[in-house]
Amino acid sequence: MALRVNWDRTPVSIHHDRKAVLEGLILHLRNKHGVRRRSIVMEDREEGPGFLFFLYQACDPRWIAAFDIGSVLEEE
Repeated sequence: MALRVNWDRTPVSIHHDRKAVLEGLILHLRNKHGVRRRSIVMEDREEGPGFLFFLYQACDPRWIAAFDIGSVLEEE
């Protein structure tokens, strides 16, 4: 499954079926691009099943697109 990003809401929400993928994305955004203002990963109770987190800081969509989901899934 691909990441789903809801750019139309404030704050921006990022969704995926696996919590580990979102945690990996958080690390990628923090370590590579300095993005620190975000929520914790939580269950997606509105659109679930799955998980989401919120970004409270500007983020270039290319930073998310550059994240390699496969590397996280291989570690599981």
